[in-house]
Amino acid sequence: LKGNAVLFEEDLNRILRNSVSYHDAANGESFYHGMMLGFCVLLKDSHIVESNRESGYGRFDLALIPTDRRYYGVIMEFKRAADEGQLEEKALEALAQIEELSYIAEFQQRQIEKVWKYGIAFCGKKVCLRGQSAR
Repeated sequence: LKGNAVLFEEDLNRILRNSVSYHDAANGESFYHGMMLGFCVLLKDSHIVESNRESGYGRFDLALIPTDRRYYGVIMEFKRAADEGQLEEKALEALAQIEELSYIAEFQQRQIEKVWKYGIAFCGKKVCLRGQSAR
């Protein structure tokens, strides 16, 4: 929520390494989506948690919409990489998708101007996160 993409990526890697079975992660993007949704539901007191909602020209994976417009929102798009060598490419692809399909429209409609955008790629127990703040 503070826009620290490096720390966010480190924490996700630690969680995957220490808590997730490789067999769990073998089920594809839906496993990671559900895991991230589970984490985000814990923020329900300060944010509206939206999953697979239409916005702009498509449907984002996960958004945290602040109940107080003074705070940042978060939008996340997830990708699954076939191998570790594709992680960064897929994370950048997810980040680009947020821009290209104008997923930020949901936030703009609610007059929320500050939004962290994260493209997150998963491969087994590894993750790569690329992020950028809203202008």
